[in-house]
Amino acid sequence: MSSYAAFMPRPLPSAGAVESALSAIVGVSESICALRRLLPKLGAADCSVLITGETGTGKECVAQALHQVSPRHAAPLVSINCAALPDSLLDSELFGYERGAFTGASSAYPGKITLAQGGTLFLDEIGDMPLPAQAKLLRVLETHEVFPIGAMRSRHVDFRIVAATHGALEQLVHRGRFRADLFYRLNVARVELAPLRDRREDVAVLFEHFASQLAARSRFGRLELRPAALVRLCQHDWPGNARELRNLVEAACIVFEGEALQAGDLPLPAPSAAAGESRRILDALEHCEWNRSKTAALLHWSRMTLYRKMKHWHIGS
Repeated sequence: MSSYAAFMPRPLPSAGAVESALSAIVGVSESICALRRLLPKLGAADCSVLITGETGTGKECVAQALHQVSPRHAAPLVSINCAALPDSLLDSELFGYERGAFTGASSAYPGKITLAQGGTLFLDEIGDMPLPAQAKLLRVLETHEVFPIGAMRSRHVDFRIVAATHGALEQLVHRGRFRADLFYRLNVARVELAPLRDRREDVAVLFEHFASQLAARSRFGRLELRPAALVRLCQHDWPGNARELRNLVEAACIVFEGEALQAGDLPLPAPSAAAGESRRILDALEHCEWNRSKTAALLHWSRMTLYRKMKHWHIGS
């Protein structure tokens, strides 16, 4: 490739490709809708992006969508989990090495950064990266040059970096466990993913999404939910977020043999006392054969109060 061609602007993905990429971001909550509006803008900007959120909120899914809506979509997306590798292997995985650089290096390895040439490097759990590796990564970001272990000369690299963390990097910077200069390099644009307990309106949509996925790739039939089961799902706080919900759907498919899931079929702990209100509403609705006026009178509420509380607990929606 000529030096001129290397600096030619990359084409943006087609509208259909963007729509397909964004369809992986599932939900109807305002935060999810705002995320789908934001990602194409971030993709076109080609800047560093820091994705934050609790474990299981879908940070890698967002990174994949961000790559697919960017001008780098035709090049590789290379991922590495900084928490999954011991410190002694992180350098060689990131920066690569030459043959004979150390015992066991029987052949050269380009490293994840070089493999992401022209594309996107996704660094998951960046907060767990040791300080020496942080210093080397910062140098790569500043110089666009990578120096493999045992190499005599550096290599030019062109990639976009997307990092993710479940913790607050600002606190790690304050404690001296994360370099401030690297943090500022990564935190050009930021995407904060809300936990599932703060967007309970997405629970039903995600359940249907996971159930459809599982039915399409397995012998299991499509899971259906009784109203009480949906209420029970919305009562749960989901400490494991969307990943926990996906695992629940898979577990339910394996053991459930009926036509539709009841609340008691869900492998969830007992609901909190505060969530008992939804059970009270559901019992009253069933007693009144789902007549809203009679139910509101039975509960000594106005109809508007009943509708508001039903919407909050996703009853009848």
